[in-house]
Amino acid sequence: MIVLGSLFIHDCATEPKIPMYLIVAGIVHLFGVVLVILKIVDVKRTFGLEGIVGLTSFCWFIAGSVWVFAIYQDDSKDCNSIVYNFAFGVLILQYVILAFIATFICMSSCWAVFLATTSTENDENVRLLIK
Repeated sequence: MIVLGSLFIHDCATEPKIPMYLIVAGIVHLFGVVLVILKIVDVKRTFGLEGIVGLTSFCWFIAGSVWVFAIYQDDSKDCNSIVYNFAFGVLILQYVILAFIATFICMSSCWAVFLATTSTENDENVRLLIK
């Protein structure tokens, strides 16, 4: 992300923020990876930094989505196709990952509720059998 954004920083006249999105997002993701490694050494200090990196990454993800998808329908994009398609692909991939995470959370929550209600019913049935 950093390399492509840097190489084509001036090659997107329609939306010049797209290469900048790639550069900043790449730096934020790289910093996130470094924090995962540093978490082994000092958990307390990295906890707060992870929150800041996560919030920054989320806000930048929204900004990048606005910039990239705003010119999607524009047939005469004056933007390097490599930069635009790469940014578009990265954002779509992130949306797919978010959809999987949201689906997993919903399914896990439903499963937990199901287990809790089934457990309660089984406990009541066992109590009735014991009496």
